[in-house]
Amino acid sequence: MELFLKDIRNVNNANRHYAQKRKIISLLNKAENPLTIPGICKKVKLSIPTGTKLINELIETQIIVEVGKMETENGRRPSVYKVDPDYAYCIGVVILLKGISFSIFNLEMNEVYKFDNNDFILENTSKCLADVIAFIGNSISDSKIDLNKILGVGIGITGRINSQTGNSYNYFNFLESSLTSHLSEQLSVPVYIDNDTHVLGIAEQFFGEAKNVKNAFVVNLSRGLGLSIIANGEIVIGEQGFAGEFGHIQFAESDKLCLCGKRGCLGTEVSGYALEQNFKEQVQSGEISLLLNSKDISEIQYGDILKAAWEGDALSISLIHKMGFLIGKALGNMVNFLNPGIIIIGGKFVSAKEVLIDSIKSGMTHTALSLPLRSCELIFSSIGTDAAIKGAGAIVLCKLQLI
Repeated sequence: MELFLKDIRNVNNANRHYAQKRKIISLLNKAENPLTIPGICKKVKLSIPTGTKLINELIETQIIVEVGKMETENGRRPSVYKVDPDYAYCIGVVILLKGISFSIFNLEMNEVYKFDNNDFILENTSKCLADVIAFIGNSISDSKIDLNKILGVGIGITGRINSQTGNSYNYFNFLESSLTSHLSEQLSVPVYIDNDTHVLGIAEQFFGEAKNVKNAFVVNLSRGLGLSIIANGEIVIGEQGFAGEFGHIQFAESDKLCLCGKRGCLGTEVSGYALEQNFKEQVQSGEISLLLNSKDISEIQYGDILKAAWEGDALSISLIHKMGFLIGKALGNMVNFLNPGIIIIGGKFVSAKEVLIDSIKSGMTHTALSLPLRSCELIFSSIGTDAAIKGAGAIVLCKLQLI
């Protein structure tokens, strides 16, 4: 992986060739179709002799492969080339309050290995950090993929993250160095981190509904509530990387205490955690649910409630409707403020699309001005519930300009 990871800031002929090869690989990995040698040279602004020499060297090291011939009306058909997608890999990891996920992707961002630990509990302790490192290390080993072919690890973690400095402020904040420095040293590969909601936004921007969209909101509605804001084609991270704490805007219609220590946060009424609490409160006040036929109330999690709503459970449907209306009202205010062209609902609540969509639209109608609302499309993520881990892996390829 020297070609991708070598420091080439010192100007000399060898490093110039490294830089030119990186441009060739970047071009081919981003291209929708394979290219000819003259086509590659033209796009990276190299002479045919120089470009041919560099491309042949990349072919010899099996980074670039011939994949066919270009169709022409007459004459000799030139060969076309692309990057071998399995020459190198990136890793995506998502660390949530309950659960940690690991995936390996090739250069085309196709998943080649996956492992989840749903028994994991995130804590701000040295032991938990050691468990995370062991989980990642063991997963790499179990995948049978050579560590030397790993370009890096992208991690999405809940809480406040400064992706520029690599610091995590809610979890693993006791280190003398940054979290990325510590993990890179322990895992022997480059590590990049960001907030779990930002990596969801990255996934939608590169692979989902926000592709080629300049202004969008990507809502991360799972156990918590977050928002990725895409403005003029860029994800807004803020001065220290904290932009998008949608769950902490003061909007809720209750006096519930939030995990942040404040009351009235939207996340206390709109989130998986809130759904669990509201469900238990309703049952304790006398409401009934089909879920109680198969599980004790103490065992019921928000995923069970989402599934029950899909199956027609009246209490679950009612709670999700109320939640949809509340988040719709909050999003309507945001529509007035930033005028997005599209709002994408992502996270685990995507499975409740049919239950949520009308109530969200109704809430937005209550608060949004008619003109910006009319030009704003509300859709649900098409990537699926694993979008965040794909975004985490994409961080690595973004850093290396391979996507």
